[in-house]
Amino acid sequence: MMKPQSDYLRLFLDITKAITASLDPKEVFDLIVTKIPQVLHVDAATIRLLDPTRQKLVLEAASGLSDTYLNRGPVDAEESVLSALEGTSIAIGDAANDSRIDYPEAARREGIQSILVAPIPIRGKITGILRLLSRTQREFNSLEIEFVAALAEQCGIAIENARIYDDQQRQLNYFKAVCEIGRLIGETRELDTVLDRIVSRLPEVMNLKACTIRLIESAKGKLELKAAYGLSRHYLERGPLDDELATYFILKGEPVVIPDATTDVHTLYHKEAASEGVGSILAVPISVQGEIIGMLRLLTAEVHFFSSADINFAMTVAEQSGAAIQNAIDYQKMQDLLNDSKPSKAY
Repeated sequence: MMKPQSDYLRLFLDITKAITASLDPKEVFDLIVTKIPQVLHVDAATIRLLDPTRQKLVLEAASGLSDTYLNRGPVDAEESVLSALEGTSIAIGDAANDSRIDYPEAARREGIQSILVAPIPIRGKITGILRLLSRTQREFNSLEIEFVAALAEQCGIAIENARIYDDQQRQLNYFKAVCEIGRLIGETRELDTVLDRIVSRLPEVMNLKACTIRLIESAKGKLELKAAYGLSRHYLERGPLDDELATYFILKGEPVVIPDATTDVHTLYHKEAASEGVGSILAVPISVQGEIIGMLRLLTAEVHFFSSADINFAMTVAEQSGAAIQNAIDYQKMQDLLNDSKPSKAY
């Protein structure tokens, strides 16, 4: 029986209030996929959002579905998904026999009979899809479809608000980390200690897999590995980086984002990256008074989108590092000079 419009308005307000009450992105996703099925009397829900390249949908949250069904394969090219990504909600009454569904056998095994797919807009762009799934065959009426489409729009607003808050928190944490790292590397003039503190602290702050620092050796003009954290010796010894396209831009003072280290043209060692489990890389120049003296590389375990906040933070730390490294080198040179100038004892 169709609900009165006043009931839909009340439900709309209740759900909107629930999903906008949190500023934690994961909590927002979980609220959406649990609350909406309850009020629409369906059995499951999923949220998928486009990755930063807008080429691939990433599952962000799900409820009421088995891992087997969720891992059935990509849905990016499914006709119902493509329609939703173009801005049109799609209702499917018989999922196991509808040509717009790519995995009818998986739907049959899961007991899924009907599906409603709605676009999620964020900042005016369709950025993902909300799918509602029912194990009872049903025909979604026009009011239900419009209601879910309106809810999906509210989901987009809630997701964006949570992301903005999350980004603000990340920037605050980065500001604190800049101060902390500055203090840590300012406490010593031992070059190895300075480098080790940088490469060990950054992965913790930025949730990375690994970090490396390479400096340009004055004698050869080549990059030499000086410190590393989180990587195997086999990967570190894969070969020089001087001829990589990424290094070319680094030496010009530009940061380089490598979204997929196993395929990107900016890198040379794709097989080694895949074997090591390296997803993405952010490389930034280390400079002193405008002169590039080395390179800081940040590596993730999965394909990752580095935000402007991530890049700015890495550049700031690299600039701090350049000053600390140069101070340590100058200090060591002074110590060596003093030691050389000491008169030898006569016996």
